[in-house]
This record gives sequence, structure tokens and C-alpha cells, in this order.
Amino acid sequence: MKMILGVVSVVIVGYMAWHWFAPTAVTPTPAQRSAPKPAAAHPPPPKRLAQQSAAKPTPARPVTAQPRLAPEGTYFLLERASLRIDSGVIGFAPGTKVTLLDQGNSASTVTDGQYQFAVPPSQLTNDLDIAAGVAKSDYAAQAQLAELTAKWVQEYNQRQREAFITSEKEKAQKKPRPRATPRASNR
Repeated sequence: MKMILGVVSVVIVGYMAWHWFAPTAVTPTPAQRSAPKPAAAHPPPPKRLAQQSAAKPTPARPVTAQPRLAPEGTYFLLERASLRIDSGVIGFAPGTKVTLLDQGNSASTVTDGQYQFAVPPSQLTNDLDIAAGVAKSDYAAQAQLAELTAKWVQEYNQRQREAFITSEKEKAQKKPRPRATPRASNR
């Protein structure tokens, strides 16, 4: 029963994490919405206006994106964390959403809604973009690891099959062949 409950909880947490970190549609900025019109479609500006705008150049300002922050008290793990429980160990993937319960100098106590555990404050972020990037990177690494493991298993199974076939052939060759029985002579 505990096994089923554990599997169901993992599925629910996985679904919630996928739902939380699923890529969202990007809304275009007003500059991206309207396509630039060809220069020939616009009449040339009057010379006075062109001279005035040339006299007062506007400095180009780098656009710095404002960080998208989670609500107060909500953070995300930057690295894997684990919690030892009676039945084993529970792992928390990078990007897992947690709620801050208590902040200390060397450790912050957080909860994922079900478990409470301590992590160093340096392993937490409230920046949604950083959290999404960390979760995406971890997912890609886990997918690559799963692919590599599947390849190794396939290669191992192939070697085992070949070894079995070879041993069967050797057994067949070593098997004593029935000798022809000498004929009894009629003397």
C-alpha cells in the first residue's frame, strides 16, 4: 500500500512540476507586432525635421530585463536535495518549488508541501527564469542519462545473448558422439 501511495505521490509531484515549468507562450512586444514597412511607402520627412532629429541624437540604452520573481516566501532549488526518511531517501530535483519556513545563516528550512528539509541558502532562488533554466537543464541531463543507460542495457543484453549462443555451440561440439557398436561376429 505504501508503494502505491509513493508512486501516486511521485506522479502527482511530477505532473505539478511539469505544469509549473511548462514553456509558456511568449507574447510579442509592440515593436514585434507590427512589421516594418518598406521605405518607399513613407514620404520622406521634411528637411527641417530631419535636421532637428540629427542635431539631438538619442542615446541607445541597453534594455535590461527585469527578473520575474516568485511570490514572497516561494523559492526553487538550484541543486538536487535529499531527505532521509524511515523508508529510504527522497530526492528533490533542481527547480523544485519550495516554501521558505525559516531562514538561518547556514541553512534554510523549506517545504515542498509534504516534506520539510533544510538546504543552504545558496541553493535557493526566487527568480522564475533561473528556476526554469535549472529544471530544463536537469531534465535534459536526466533524459540523456536514461538514453545512455538504455543503450548500455541493450549492449549488455546483446553480449549475453552472444555468450549464450557460443556456450551452446561449444556444448554441442563437446558432446560425445554415439560410437558405432561393433558388430558381433558369428564364429
